[in-house]
Amino acid sequence: MPFPYFTLNQIIPLISGIIVLGLAIVFFRKNNIKISLVSLFSGAFCIGCFTALLDPYLHIWDEQYHALVAKNLIDNPLYPVLYKNPVLDYDYKLWSDNYIWLHKQPLFLWQIALSMKIFGINEFSVRLPSIIMHAIIPIFIYRIGKISLNNKIGFFAALFFSLAYYPLELISGKYCADHNDISFLFYITASFWAWFEYYNSKKNYWLIFIGLFAGCAVLTKWLMGLLVFICWAFTFFSERKKLLQWRTYIPYIKSFIISLIVFAPWQIYILYRFPTESKFEFSAFSNHLFQIVEGHGGNFWFHFEAIKMLYGPGFVIPIFLIFSLIILFRKLNSIKDRIFITGAILFVYLFYSVTATKMYSFCIIISPLIYLGFSTLFIAVINYFEEKHFKKYIKNSLFYVLLSLICFFIIDMKDIHINHTMYKPSENEDRILKLAERSLINNLDNILPDKKYIIFNTNFTQGGNIPFMFYTDHIAYRCIPSKEQCNEVIKKRYKIAVLNFGSLPDYIINDGNIIKIPTTQ
Repeated sequence: MPFPYFTLNQIIPLISGIIVLGLAIVFFRKNNIKISLVSLFSGAFCIGCFTALLDPYLHIWDEQYHALVAKNLIDNPLYPVLYKNPVLDYDYKLWSDNYIWLHKQPLFLWQIALSMKIFGINEFSVRLPSIIMHAIIPIFIYRIGKISLNNKIGFFAALFFSLAYYPLELISGKYCADHNDISFLFYITASFWAWFEYYNSKKNYWLIFIGLFAGCAVLTKWLMGLLVFICWAFTFFSERKKLLQWRTYIPYIKSFIISLIVFAPWQIYILYRFPTESKFEFSAFSNHLFQIVEGHGGNFWFHFEAIKMLYGPGFVIPIFLIFSLIILFRKLNSIKDRIFITGAILFVYLFYSVTATKMYSFCIIISPLIYLGFSTLFIAVINYFEEKHFKKYIKNSLFYVLLSLICFFIIDMKDIHINHTMYKPSENEDRILKLAERSLINNLDNILPDKKYIIFNTNFTQGGNIPFMFYTDHIAYRCIPSKEQCNEVIKKRYKIAVLNFGSLPDYIINDGNIIKIPTTQ
């Protein structure tokens, strides 16, 4: 077995996904388009399940915070909190330790909360909405590719995205901002798809979908969710004679108003309901533009260097990317399509390159367009060989060999193996700690006699108090409580438990009412 550290419940969806995606290719080549798209969705869903099942714990940093806030939203979707009951004082400016949690827009959290409401409080329920959205995105890509190029380019771009390493790692929760970025990518791509459908059919109901999806994107990760309107505005310059005609902008305005109807009510609500916290978070959003937030900085070329992270390592990938985009630009069916797609790529990279705060995932929102470029290059190579006077079996062999090599490279199973197993323990030390933490949490019911305990010193991992509160109904803090804090907790009729890593102060060791939980770290 090439990857012996995967378990059976991980290998089954992986192999199933590969087989079903293989069938999608066969059906597509036989012109059974509907069956091929169903297979494409099903295969992508299976591959997503594979990555979602890789780790039996929530990841540092973002995933565990998103999961806990979503869990608390189950009881009250309009009251986002980190601590369900903050016993000790907190600083509302610290998103990692506060009470009212407005650090992210709520839509993706509502999705996770609904999933956990239906399927229970566990990691897979947290990741399930991302699995579903990731499996639908290829269908959007196919339609965008078919409308702007042809169905062959659209299909293979969708296939490449289905297997792409970085989005799969977002499903697993490995990279920040995990499910937030998958959801954002989904709604951005959906708004692009709706725009292409609108200009292809001229049917006004697509304006509703453009506004709806753009509004949902904002309600997931703020104002870059309006990207479709920026790209749409660029396309007005393709018909300069109509620039001064007010009727030109009516569809645009209608769709934009719909997006406002979607995302504005929440902003108004939190300003009224949580004025202090919401004003701070709104100012923090703008700080990302001009200040390096939480150490996430870099030079102007940060996102261009991140191409190797998003699309594959090695110096060849950027060259292939540039070459493929040039071919894509030449192959696009209309000037509007050229302006829209080129404008989206250039705007996103330029905008995030000049902002102070930088993170690897920021530019993933235009990855569907990048994969259209890769697919265009792939089809160009295949067409070149098709024109040669080779026998049919040689052409078919070349097609499947080249396609298999590309897919194997895109999914990057080696890094997945390293990131999610003990294949190379020295490169995955966090996994050892997270597994030990998870084992202790699973045993808490045998240690603590009731739910009235507050657990302190939960320092297995960074933000270690968060998984304790996600998997149990206890309140948890990372600090060792002071004497004053112990007295405050007791006055509020809670009991105290402290994780014992071997360095507790005497006033805790000598207090028989405090449970000292042994650890094996």
